[in-house]
Amino acid sequence: FIVFCINFAIILMGAQLNFKLLDMINWKVFLFIFCLILISIFTSIILGRIFKISKGLSLLIGVGNGICGSSAIAGVSSILKSKKDDVGLSISIINIIGVFGVFLVPSIIVYFQIDSTFSQGMIIGGTIQAVGQVTAAGFIMGDEVGRLATIIKMIRILMLGPIMVIIAMIYNTNSNQKSVKNIFKIPSFIIGFIIISLLTNINLFSSEIINYIIIISKYSLIISMVAIGLQVSLSSIYTQGIKVIFVSLVTFIIQIFICVQFVT
Repeated sequence: FIVFCINFAIILMGAQLNFKLLDMINWKVFLFIFCLILISIFTSIILGRIFKISKGLSLLIGVGNGICGSSAIAGVSSILKSKKDDVGLSISIINIIGVFGVFLVPSIIVYFQIDSTFSQGMIIGGTIQAVGQVTAAGFIMGDEVGRLATIIKMIRILMLGPIMVIIAMIYNTNSNQKSVKNIFKIPSFIIGFIIISLLTNINLFSSEIINYIIIISKYSLIISMVAIGLQVSLSSIYTQGIKVIFVSLVTFIIQIFICVQFVT
């Protein structure tokens, strides 16, 4: 039931992706966001290895920080067939870091006296984890910053599909299944995600239907996350919690530092 809810939510997430957003930024920003996501993932994996956190959990932390928090973790966990403890732990900690980021990132912007609306929106939208958290932090700085930060965040979410495809290909390559068919096997929920996003962007669905799809997706994800949370063992939080928080926080700070360097 949990797997079904996660996969169903991921498929319907495709309705949230507006390809027209790509026209609102230049290719340098687009490339920077993609590289920033990769840096987040690799940083998390490297730190995870140093602190003896499993590669799977480290990857979940990386995509959670780099792309879109719980949604990205849910999507990648389905590919990796992650343990429920790893999924619950990574989602909990990424959300905690995200709430912390709502106050941290604007404070850093003020401290470094970054006055440009674009720069402020880029830093907030390019680093904070969840859409709601980005919106909150952005509008703290002003309406224009809030709107721009949200657009940058949506571009990050657009990366979820390609990143899941890449991870699926790498995971299949590393799973001792050597045939070409298995190496390029893409999970069905990713295909569904891509199909829904394409159908939405060719205006096959009305705005009202799209809103209903997004609502159903959100509730499906909430149900699955609650179910996973109820199954997370306290022992895993006790034994790995501090290390995971440290890795998540350092990865997040590195993202902020790189964003600040990019816009200044």
